[in-house]
Amino acid sequence: MTTSTPNSTGTSFWKILAIVIGVLILVSIGWSLFKAALWLLVVALVVVGAFTVLKAFTKS
Repeated sequence: MTTSTPNSTGTSFWKILAIVIGVLILVSIGWSLFKAALWLLVVALVVVGAFTVLKAFTKS
């Protein structure tokens, strides 16, 4: 006869559920940080472009 604990499947279910929820939270935070970094990159490129154009016109 094999002995098995009655809560072995329930415990693994809750562990898997916790892991899935944790991964979803990390992905949502990571995606938000990625979008924020993309906007910062766009703003930086606009500032550098404007500075370059301004510098080109004032040099002539």
